[in-house]
Amino acid sequence: MTPPPTSTEAAATAVPTTDVTPGPAPAAVPARPVGPVRGGALVLVGMLLVALNLRAAVTSLGALLDEVRGGLGLSGAMAGLVTTLPTIAFAGLGALTPWLVRRWPAPRVLVLAMLALTVGQVLRVVTDSAAVFVLTSALALAGIAVANILLPMLVKQHFPHRTGLVTGAYTMTLTVGTTVAAASAVPVAHAFGSWRAGLGVWAGLAALA
Repeated sequence: MTPPPTSTEAAATAVPTTDVTPGPAPAAVPARPVGPVRGGALVLVGMLLVALNLRAAVTSLGALLDEVRGGLGLSGAMAGLVTTLPTIAFAGLGALTPWLVRRWPAPRVLVLAMLALTVGQVLRVVTDSAAVFVLTSALALAGIAVANILLPMLVKQHFPHRTGLVTGAYTMTLTVGTTVAAASAVPVAHAFGSWRAGLGVWAGLAALA
């Protein structure tokens, strides 16, 4: 009698019933790259929008100062205070900006500065009080003063290898905003029949920035 095969012999003589040959590996789905170029372009656009606002609130008021004095009944002393507010704001708030940056991230401070500029420009064209007009103008100028200091800092932070080029771009944009605001404030005011429109239109640009 033939003895039954051992388990080792059975395993050796067993015929495989399935093909276990591995097939081709599935093609890997490439991850969508997050390019720094697009992010840098968005940052640059944001900086240029900020630069457009850095003088518009000042030069538009200068062009319409006589209409504002007549509409609000500003005295000579009050009108003089309004014209000196930019210098006061730039000196005082500009000196506080490094302290603000040490407490909060610079981009967040810049957003708050643009918010102050927007709110200040809106409130000063809806009031009939000379005192409120001066205070809200100071709020708008405070936003400009802080942004004026922050913008060069952010250029060096985000564009360390193109500092000169980006600085030139936002300086040119600042000049364009200054000129356009001064030249168009009176025509806009006359088109809408009020100095308030000539000043308030720039709040929309600040909100966009």
